[in-house]
Amino acid sequence: MKSYILNTLDDIRSSYWFIPLVMAIIAAALSYVGIRVDTAIGDTAPDWLGWLFDNQPEGARAVLSTVAGSMVTVGGVVFSITLVSVSNAAFQFGPRLLTTFMRDRSNQITLGTFTATFLYCLLVLRAVQSAPADASDEMASEFVPHIALLGAIALAICSIGVLIYFIHHVPQSIHVSRLVAGIGGELCSQLDERFPTPLGEGSKTSDRGALEEKLSDGRAIRVKKSGYIRIIDGDSLIALASKYDLMIELLCLPGGFITSGDAAMRVVGLEAHEDCDAIEDELRAVVALGAMRTPMQDAGFLAEELSEIALRALSPGVNDPHTAITAMHWMGAALTLLGEREDLSSVRRDENDEPRVLAPVDGFDNLMRASLWRVLPFAARNVTAGEQLVAMTEHLRARLGEERRKQLDDLMECFFEIARESLTAEEVKYLTAKAKTCREKAPERV
Repeated sequence: MKSYILNTLDDIRSSYWFIPLVMAIIAAALSYVGIRVDTAIGDTAPDWLGWLFDNQPEGARAVLSTVAGSMVTVGGVVFSITLVSVSNAAFQFGPRLLTTFMRDRSNQITLGTFTATFLYCLLVLRAVQSAPADASDEMASEFVPHIALLGAIALAICSIGVLIYFIHHVPQSIHVSRLVAGIGGELCSQLDERFPTPLGEGSKTSDRGALEEKLSDGRAIRVKKSGYIRIIDGDSLIALASKYDLMIELLCLPGGFITSGDAAMRVVGLEAHEDCDAIEDELRAVVALGAMRTPMQDAGFLAEELSEIALRALSPGVNDPHTAITAMHWMGAALTLLGEREDLSSVRRDENDEPRVLAPVDGFDNLMRASLWRVLPFAARNVTAGEQLVAMTEHLRARLGEERRKQLDDLMECFFEIARESLTAEEVKYLTAKAKTCREKAPERV
C-alpha cells in the first residue's frame, strides 16, 4: 500500500492538473467567502473605506468579464508557446527531459494562477445584480459585491506578476547549462539521501553466501503485469519478512523493466503459512510498476538523462562538445560523491538484527555504466570533449580508493584504444600528455 501511495504521489507531482485543480478549488471558496463577507459588512464599513464601495453593476461586470477573458487568452497563448519551447528542447536534448519539465512547479503554479483567477471572476460575476433603472448611484452600488470585486483585481495583479516571472522562467529553464545542472543536482541529492543505506540497515558480516544458499530453493513471487519498476518499499518488505518469519531475495531494482509472470523476488518460509496467497499479494504490493521510469528511486534514470544529453551533443548532426562537457562534469560530481561512500551490503537486517532480505547492489559500477561508459566512445572521437573527460577522470581517480581507481584505469585504457583508431597521432599524443599532467596535479585524496 505504501509503495502504491508513493507511486501515486510521484504521478501527482509530475502532473499539470493537481496544483491547478487545488488552486481552482481555493479560488471558488474565496469567491464564496468574499461575497458572504461583503453581504455581512453591508453599510457597517467605516467612512474612510467608502472608496472601496463606490462601484456600479455595469463597471463591475466589465472588470470581471475583462479579467476572466484575458486570463483564458493569456493562459492559452503562454502555454502554447511553452509547449513549443519544451518540444524543441526535448527534440534537441532528449525526450526523457519531458519528465523534468512536467515536474517543474513554476509551470504548474502559473497554470493554476490563471485558472484560479478565471474561475474566481466567473463565480463573482454571477453575484453582480442589476439595479433598478431609477436607482441612484449610491443605491446601485449595493448590488455589487465590492470585497469580492477587490479580490478579483488583486488576483489580476498577481497574475500579471506571475506572467512576468513565467516569461523569465521559460527561457531560463530550457537553457542547457541550467537544465543539466538541475538534473545533476537532483542526481547528487538523491545519491546523498539513498546511500549508504537505501534499504534497511546494511549487514556488517559476510553472511551473503549462507543466505544465498538458503534462498536458492525459494518460492518465486511473480508480478501480474508488465512495466517499469518505479518504487520498491524496502521498509515494508523487511517488516513483512520479520512479521511472517521469511527470508527474501529481491531480484529487481528500480528502473528495470519486468514482464508479466517474471519473478520479482524469491521467498523462503512461505509454505509454513496457510494464507500463502494473501502474503504473496502483500509482498507483490511492495513493488510499484508504471509505464515509464521516474527519478524518485531510480538514480540511473538521471544518469542516463545526462549521458543522453552528452551523446546528442557529440553527435555529428549537433557537434556541441561544450554541452557534453557540462553533462560530464555533473557525472563526475555524482561519481565522486558515490565513490567516496562505502559499498552497500546486499544483506538487509530487521530490528532484531536478523538477516531478512538479500538485495542486488545498485552502486558505483552501475552509475559508471549509465554515465561515463556510455559517453566514452563519442568523447574519444572528439578532442575537446576527450580532453575534459581525461581531466575529470584523473581528478576522480585521485579522490577515490584503489578499487575504484582500477575501474577508472580500465575506462582510460578503453578511451585511448578508441582515440588511437579515430584521432591523429598528434591529437592522441596531446591527450596522453594531458592525462599525465592532470595525474601529477590532481589533488590528494582526503
